[in-house]
Amino acid sequence: MGTHANHELNSYFTVDFGLILQGKPLPYSIYVNSSKHESRDRFVKIVGQDEVLNSDLIEGFKKYHRVYVLETERNQYLRSLVDATHAPDIERVSVIKDSAIKYLDDIFDPSKEFNTEILGDAIEGCHESMQSMVGVIKDYDINNLKKLIGDLSFHDFYTYDHSINVSMYTVMILKAYKPQSKNEDLVTAGLGGLLHDLGKIKIPTDILNNTGKLSDEAFDVIKTHPELGAKLFDESAPDLPGADSSAIRRVILEHHENWDGTGYPNKLKEKEHHLFSRVCSIADFFDAITTKRSYSDVMSIEDALVVMERTASKKIDPDIFKFFVEKVSKAVLNGKASIELPEDFDTERAHKVLPLRKVKPKKISSDFTKAEGPSKKKAA
Repeated sequence: MGTHANHELNSYFTVDFGLILQGKPLPYSIYVNSSKHESRDRFVKIVGQDEVLNSDLIEGFKKYHRVYVLETERNQYLRSLVDATHAPDIERVSVIKDSAIKYLDDIFDPSKEFNTEILGDAIEGCHESMQSMVGVIKDYDINNLKKLIGDLSFHDFYTYDHSINVSMYTVMILKAYKPQSKNEDLVTAGLGGLLHDLGKIKIPTDILNNTGKLSDEAFDVIKTHPELGAKLFDESAPDLPGADSSAIRRVILEHHENWDGTGYPNKLKEKEHHLFSRVCSIADFFDAITTKRSYSDVMSIEDALVVMERTASKKIDPDIFKFFVEKVSKAVLNGKASIELPEDFDTERAHKVLPLRKVKPKKISSDFTKAEGPSKKKAA
């Protein structure tokens, strides 16, 4: 009996009754645990698939504190959250994020079994999560999304939260930059953002988490993660219906390429790297300096955008960034923040504090000085 109970327990996941789809046919069934003994689970179906949850049923089921959905119907449940508009966005996004965390944990947790088949399944799960996420947040602007992200719960492993945040910012920026983007494009770009650091599973954690000065050799190891990630993505061969796998792969491979050709791994320049990669680079940079890690303070949105502006046409696409500031954030860069990050700043390197420095005043060129000289003599 114990084995059967464990099997049943692992086959269901609990959901908040307030996040059950209402007024439309349910794409999943709802169960309750009718057993009064914790060690003996007895799941009973109370609403079947394709039934409509009306007000009478809702009232009758309020006595159940927890309801359950079959694990095999998790994806149907996630997709239904897009239409569960009676529930606050924060609650819907929290559930979707927790689902994505579950799949990311399957990918990144070193204590878990790893092979390409498990990786493929986890990536497919991330795809399902991203489809639901796009449906909820695609019309957000930067200020609303930043607040939403700030209100979500955080986890011990920075990579999980950072990856999810980057995916959300990537979707938002692309939708604003290309308003006619198809849903498939938003999901593809978002999934690229979610998986952009996939290659980190092959990087030793003592290097990734080192907040001290890294040796050139250690930094060279970190810089291999885009190629490692692309290789892992190829080997896992996930089935991602409706998404563009080649574009996702390019985001994983190209998110550290710079606009001026100084990035890695292939020193691609300007539009040689994919539009989704260029959008993800901005999302990655923005989240890295505005979301608190356990070891680093963060910047305000305005200061972050001023700092990023100083890297436009060097690190990031100047046109997308200009649009990001003017159309998406509606922020005014008034130049108050006379700070910048060093040119070799990399979002993958851990820092005890962000290595901000004051902007040095520009030197007057020698040509300018020479041009002034004769005119002064003439005037004298």
